[in-house]
Amino acid sequence: MSSQQLDLFNSIRENKVITKPIRLIEFFAGIGSQHKSLSVLQQAFPDKIKFESWKIVEWAIPSIKAYNYIHIKDFEDYSLGKTKEEMLERINGVSSNYNEPLSQKSLERMPLDKVKDIYNNCVATHNLVNIMNVKGVDLEVKETDKYEYILTYSFPCQ
Repeated sequence: MSSQQLDLFNSIRENKVITKPIRLIEFFAGIGSQHKSLSVLQQAFPDKIKFESWKIVEWAIPSIKAYNYIHIKDFEDYSLGKTKEEMLERINGVSSNYNEPLSQKSLERMPLDKVKDIYNNCVATHNLVNIMNVKGVDLEVKETDKYEYILTYSFPCQ
């Protein structure tokens, strides 16, 4: 860097060195571009970069499914023992068109197998679904002595 070039960020605060495993929180997660970036870094520096997907917030049904298929790969049936109403409560706020949430009536008319699929993908990805309802406590930031938490957002989702 030239001695005449201003480095705004280093003048505000010192660089942070991350020494603990990372818990990634992605708002407007889409298909998980931040997760992918950390995965690439982890492959390049396996002894230095450790992370897990901690929470996501994503409302688009295709993106929720893609996130699970690409990154998490958890295909457990979490719907066992749940009523349709319980599953609908958990997935309330999802969108099928990327522009608006499905109405309660549309959700209720949805076939049970589709509700289960969305529900299972939301549970598998730790998806909080509706950004407007997310509270700080929902992020479950805990054990800060053991983990670094990184919250990202990419609006629109990619």
